[in-house]
Amino acid sequence: MVKAKYIKDHVTGYGKDVSRATRNKFDISNQLIVKAALGDEKSLTQIADMGKLGERLQMTLPTIKDHLKNYIQGNTQYNQALSELYKEGGKGALAIDKAASDLTLENTRFNNLLEEYKERLFTSLEAEENRHLDQMDTIELQAWVDSQMKEIDYKVQMENISNKPYVAQLKADQDYENKKIQHILEHGSDSDLSLIPRKHYITNPLSRMWQNIRDLFS
Repeated sequence: MVKAKYIKDHVTGYGKDVSRATRNKFDISNQLIVKAALGDEKSLTQIADMGKLGERLQMTLPTIKDHLKNYIQGNTQYNQALSELYKEGGKGALAIDKAASDLTLENTRFNNLLEEYKERLFTSLEAEENRHLDQMDTIELQAWVDSQMKEIDYKVQMENISNKPYVAQLKADQDYENKKIQHILEHGSDSDLSLIPRKHYITNPLSRMWQNIRDLFS
């Protein structure tokens, strides 16, 4: 049986504060980890329960948070809506009460505004023409920018496609290394790495072909 004395901790002494904080906040300590590694059932059970609780919290809390957030926002909007409706209702009631007495004033104001409108018409037409010209320039510039961005997006899309075999090879190499480590840990000196299949997405002819494709979009 492996003895605890063979386990050497070379790093905790350099991080006393963070190890203490981890122990205080999460109940995780070197002693708990060592006991579990040596097969202590209580420690193993504690770690398993902690892991299950953490997994459950990660699974449920986003939904719980969304539901409660929606509840809070819904009640907030409900009360805001009531406040706005009642304020508008008060304004409307006051406007109705004042409508009769304001009619003469509004009639005079209408005539004045009509005269002012005629005076401003020429200036407004000129301003509108300038606005139209500016808007046309903006539309042309936006169209040019959109065209450039689409071209860049297309090149990036093509490059992403051409990179797929290389990305897949990186993942395959990583998976192979992980399986190799697990195989050696499980079988020790009896290990036979030839039993572990290895994917080769990038062969010499295929590599040259993908490189030529990538060069087209670089």
